[in-house]
Amino acid sequence: VAPTAAVPALPMPPWTGTLRIHEEFAPAWAAPGDTAPHRHYCHQIVRAAHGVATATIDGELLREPVLAIASQREHRLQADERPCFLLFAEPSSFQLQALAEAITAAPAQADAIALAAARCRRPQTLDPRVAHCLQRIDGLLAEKIHAASLAAGVRLSLSQLERLCGAQLNLSVRRLVLWRRLRLAATEALRERSLTVAAHAAGFADSAHLSRAFRRFFGVRGSDLVRAMRLQS
Repeated sequence: VAPTAAVPALPMPPWTGTLRIHEEFAPAWAAPGDTAPHRHYCHQIVRAAHGVATATIDGELLREPVLAIASQREHRLQADERPCFLLFAEPSSFQLQALAEAITAAPAQADAIALAAARCRRPQTLDPRVAHCLQRIDGLLAEKIHAASLAAGVRLSLSQLERLCGAQLNLSVRRLVLWRRLRLAATEALRERSLTVAAHAAGFADSAHLSRAFRRFFGVRGSDLVRAMRLQS
């Protein structure tokens, strides 16, 4: 009996849609494309416009009208040609359960979803030294940032600053810097339609370095993001 020929896998649809980027959250209206398993600092809410959204979260396949994905949890969205609402929110300013409930109750409209998210914003009170470090990081993103210099700037040892950032933000100093770089790079890439411009603006070595970081944190290549998504004011 002749062996059955392997059926080639069909290409997955690319990401397509629009994204708004605010200071602490970013709502999107998009048709999810293929993603690699990934994890990122933001909480993420996925709400199907109709039916259910599908994702694998920590190895478990879930199909729900609304999916709530906590910060740092590994996940992978299933590609779907039907657009859905997505929301990325900083854990330091949003509580996941409250955010999921608000997004579930909101009308199925992009503006209503964004407004519901904004009303959920409850920033935690950060230690002044952590707040100062965040300000310094954001002012230096185009440059090389030394963690020891950040610590010295708030009169702490590096180990003390690491413990403080871990307790308040659940991030090491190095990953905090990388996350702030990625936030800026996403905005610049979508605004300028160029990974090279975004890489230089956010302190990455080059566009390849930035694209690898996008894939590690968001499961998609940076070039796919620039090609298919649009920044909405």
